[in-house]
Amino acid sequence: MPAAAPLTAHLGPLGGMSPARRGASIYLAASLVFITTDSLAKLIVADVPIIFVVFGRNLAYLATVLLLLGGRSPGRLLRTARPWTQVARGLLLFGSTATWFWALSVLPLAEASTLSSTAPLITVALAGPFLGEQVTRTAIVGSCVGFAGVLLVVGLDPTDLDLAVLLPLANAVILALFFVLTRGLRHEPPAVTMFWSGAIPLAASALLLVALPAARAPDPTEWAGIGVVGILALIAHRLLVAAYRWGRASDLAPMGYLGVLWAFVLGAVVFSEPASVRSIVGAVAIATGGVIVLRAPNGATDEDRPSVEHAVPVVEPEEAGPFGERTG
Repeated sequence: MPAAAPLTAHLGPLGGMSPARRGASIYLAASLVFITTDSLAKLIVADVPIIFVVFGRNLAYLATVLLLLGGRSPGRLLRTARPWTQVARGLLLFGSTATWFWALSVLPLAEASTLSSTAPLITVALAGPFLGEQVTRTAIVGSCVGFAGVLLVVGLDPTDLDLAVLLPLANAVILALFFVLTRGLRHEPPAVTMFWSGAIPLAASALLLVALPAARAPDPTEWAGIGVVGILALIAHRLLVAAYRWGRASDLAPMGYLGVLWAFVLGAVVFSEPASVRSIVGAVAIATGGVIVLRAPNGATDEDRPSVEHAVPVVEPEEAGPFGERTG
């Protein structure tokens, strides 16, 4: 009787790696797809009304979820034990997507990514009052380092403040609230949460589109580009979920700050956006603070730690199905 094929035989070149390296390699691929998605979105929102991009992204997401998870009884995806939490979380996801695309339309890619990556720092501030979690001194130090980086990027003179920087910061606050509500849905079926994560933002964007008609609708090529943004985001998140199946969350989560590095590189190469020394130092401080926070011992398991890609709420493997949700 022939020997059974090893579990990793179907992984190709990744099969010979240790689980930690395999997870890190897949995470690296996911971060590259994410920044490609953001770059494409930035190109699109330069010419297309943002509400159409948000609507199209959510439509592509929900259509894919229904296609892959609906099966013969898509009505089962509506059954949830916590409908109001699902609605609130979906509205936060809509707000996060809208503020992120808006930020991309008015700020350099690197600056928007840097400021949005403060979400895990804000989550620390919310963990105590909302989740009853003990915040360690190490986490507080990390948060202070990160917020010092925010001041460097934004500038210390309030009279010279560019109000556009409030958009990625608002995105980070919304993401932090999104993380908190995601923890409360840990026991919901993954497919159900993913459906509500598409249905609620789609409904919100459709209502806003009717209430505030845009000056023009996208042409067929632009619609295709918007659809690609939604599909790429789903692919990237699928890679992210695969990475967490092999690697530990505490090891992989700090790699989320690779997105900031890619944003500086693509911002310079694709969009000809110069990076100031102040922005680079601020980004390093934010990333350092975020890594300190994510590494801080707090008695939580790997599954309880927030996993972050800038503007990217990550659902842990046991919570996620074939695809998860992303804001951008």
